Amino acid sequence: MADNEHHQPTDRDDFKIWQQNLRKSLNAWEHMLHNLDPNVYDMACIQEPYFNPVNLANASTLGRFWDVIYPSNHHSHAARSQTLILVNKRISKNNWHIIPINSPNVMAIELTGQFGKVRIYNIYNSCENDHTLH
Repeated sequence: MADNEHHQPTDRDDFKIWQQNLRKSLNAWEHMLHNLDPNVYDMACIQEPYFNPVNLANASTLGRFWDVIYPSNHHSHAARSQTLILVNKRISKNNWHIIPINSPNVMAIELTGQFGKVRIYNIYNSCENDHTLH
């Protein structure tokens, strides 16, 4: 998608969330970013995101349209973070905040608006263990 196709103001009453497990794949990450239209989606909840060698999500245009939210203990927890949330920059930072959770597998964000408050949880559950539950 060309840069001029992105981030045009829209009048919408809905809230759209993109959810995907990327299986730590760079190709899946790039494909998602190419298709994650900020005019359509308000948030992305990603499980098993691709991180670069310094443990960050990156792309040249990512910060232009999205606030990247890492788990509360992303840089201090020994285990690799398995979740990531992208919040559309159209949404004022005055209308959302991170809910701290001490897990690399669970994240939460609280949105406030005319609708009241809503909490959205992004949870990664491994098929090989139940660590997220304990």
